Amino acid sequence: MNIDRDTELRRLARVLHREPAQLGHLAALDGAGLMKLRTLIQNSLLEEFAGLFEKIAASGKLAPDALSALLCRKVFGPSITANMSYYVPADRAARMCKHFDDEFMAEIAREQIPERAQEQLEKLPVELMRGVTRQMLASRDYHIMGGFTDYLPEQKAMILMEEIADPADSLRISSFAQRKDRIARLTAKMDDEQLKRLIEAAFKEPAFIHEVGLVTAQMDAKDQQRMARLTDAVDPKHRATARREAGKSGTLEALQPFFAA
Repeated sequence: MNIDRDTELRRLARVLHREPAQLGHLAALDGAGLMKLRTLIQNSLLEEFAGLFEKIAASGKLAPDALSALLCRKVFGPSITANMSYYVPADRAARMCKHFDDEFMAEIAREQIPERAQEQLEKLPVELMRGVTRQMLASRDYHIMGGFTDYLPEQKAMILMEEIADPADSLRISSFAQRKDRIARLTAKMDDEQLKRLIEAAFKEPAFIHEVGLVTAQMDAKDQQRMARLTDAVDPKHRATARREAGKSGTLEALQPFFAA
């Protein structure tokens, strides 16, 4: 996986409760180095108390799912529940989630490490995820959503995209996702009108132009040519702007089908 440094810097800044501009002292680290630092920070607390979280998870394995879920809501809270969730079988975790409301599930997601939650994301019914998606959009938790997008099954991601009405929100989420190839495949499945709205939103902010360029660079030639046609339909001047941005971001070669169309 090609690790985009700017994306990883944004994710690390969120973990540290800082703005990316405040992390200038990490300029020597590339994207892979920033990712390693982020995961070390996120895993440090979990690893220190792993034994405790595992024991808590094991102690409830004989209790009914509804009772275990009640203890999570009323006693443990979202933080302990999130850390405990990695030690609960994914099938059982999915059943317990049926007893949580959308707000509590969103609070758990904010505490989870996406890399450790992949199996749960595969087992969790997509209908339960819809409410969590709406909660996170309302609270502008784009960094959480972007992190989970890297590990969410693509078919589920496609369904959850239906909840995102504002194309700018799609770009904000994408800016925190490291798997631009996955975003590219999901984006290519949009219809022409959806893509034109996305392109229109992208060219309103420099950061969004950069993001849509990274995503388009991961598309095959046919989809890049389609993006070029739709970009011209929005505004023919946009391609010149995109070329300048591609020159700065180093994606000019990867975007040749787009510019040649």
